[in-house]
Amino acid sequence: MRRSTLIVIFFALVAIAVIAFSQFLRSQPPLEITLVVSPLAEAWVRDSIDALNNSDPTINTTRRFRVNLSVINDIDAWNSRAPWTPENHPTAWLPASSTSVDYFNETRRDGFRVFAPSIVRTPFVWGAYQSRWNVLTDEGSDPLDWDAVRGLAAAESWSTFGVQQNWGFVKLGFNQPDRKMSGLAAILMGAAHFADNPATNTVTSSSAFRGWMQPVLMSVPNFSTLGGDPAAAMARGPNTVEIALFPESLWLENLDGMRDNENVRLSYPRFQFMLDFPLAIWNDGTVTEEERRAVEVVRNWLLDSDRQRRAQDFGLRPAQGEPDGGLFIDAMDVGIVLMPDYGQAVQAPSRGEALALLQWISSNIS
Repeated sequence: MRRSTLIVIFFALVAIAVIAFSQFLRSQPPLEITLVVSPLAEAWVRDSIDALNNSDPTINTTRRFRVNLSVINDIDAWNSRAPWTPENHPTAWLPASSTSVDYFNETRRDGFRVFAPSIVRTPFVWGAYQSRWNVLTDEGSDPLDWDAVRGLAAAESWSTFGVQQNWGFVKLGFNQPDRKMSGLAAILMGAAHFADNPATNTVTSSSAFRGWMQPVLMSVPNFSTLGGDPAAAMARGPNTVEIALFPESLWLENLDGMRDNENVRLSYPRFQFMLDFPLAIWNDGTVTEEERRAVEVVRNWLLDSDRQRRAQDFGLRPAQGEPDGGLFIDAMDVGIVLMPDYGQAVQAPSRGEALALLQWISSNIS
C-alpha cells in the first residue's frame, strides 16, 4: 500500500475518532452551574439565560452545560444571616451592587471574585405624580430633591404643608431599606445629601442625620402593605404612594400603570448610587476550571450587543454607553434622559456601619 494512502487512512481514522469522542462528550449529561441574581435584574437575566440554555451551549465546543438560575436580595447575602459557605454556594452571583460583593467578602477569606465589573446599570430617579410635583417644585421652578421631600415628610400631612386638597397624610415610597439593596442605597443617597458629601462612612451613624431621616422613614406607608415592589404599588395611584425614589428600571417598568391614574414627573438626584450589577464568581478550589469557563460564556453572552440591547426593554441601561431604545424613549416626556447628569457617586460606608444603619432602620419602620 502506498505511503500516501496510509496517510489518508490515518487522518481519516483520527477524524473519525475525534468526531466519535466529541459525540460521546455531547451525549453526556450537561455540566450544571448556578447563577444567583438580584430581583432587579431577574426578568432580563432569565430571558437571556433561557435563550442561552436553549442554544445548547458548550465549553470548547464539546462539553455541554446548563445554567440554573435562582434569586436573592443582596442584603440577604451579606448580612449576619449570609447563606453561603465554602461547602454550599452558587457558582456565580449577579447582585445589584458591587458594594454587596465587597460586603460579602468581608465575612470570609474566600468569597467572590468580580468577573465583570458591570453587566447592566440602573441609576436612581426621584418621581412624583404630577399634582404633587407641581406643589413641591412650584410648577417645576424648584428641584424635587431631598430637601423638598424631607420638608414635606416633617409636615406629615399635606394640609399642614399648606395644601388645601384633601390628600391626607404624606405617602413616600422606597424599597424596604433593611431588606433590599435599592432601599439601603436610597438612604445612603440621603446621607450624602445631608452631609453635602458623597462619602457616607461617618454620616450614617450620626444622631443628626438619623434625626433628619426619621420623618422620611415614618412617611413611608407600611412596607408589608406595599409588598415587595412599592413601584408596582405606586401604580395603583397616589392614594398609595405619591412621591418616591426608585431605581430607574422600576419607574420604566411601572410607568404605564402610573399614567393610567395621573401623569408623573421624574428627575435625577444630585448624589447618585449607581446599581452596577457586577458578575462575580466563587473564588476557591471548589469551582472547577470547566465551571469557570462556563461562567465566562455566560459573561460574554450577557454582554453581547443583542442582549445589551434587549436589556433596554426591561428598563436597564447597558454596561457601556447609554440606551437608545426600549422603554426609555417613551418615557423621555416625563423626565427620563438618555444621557443624564449622574451627579456625584455616593460612596458606601463600611459593612459594619451599614449593618448598624439597617438595625436602626428596622427599629423605626417596624
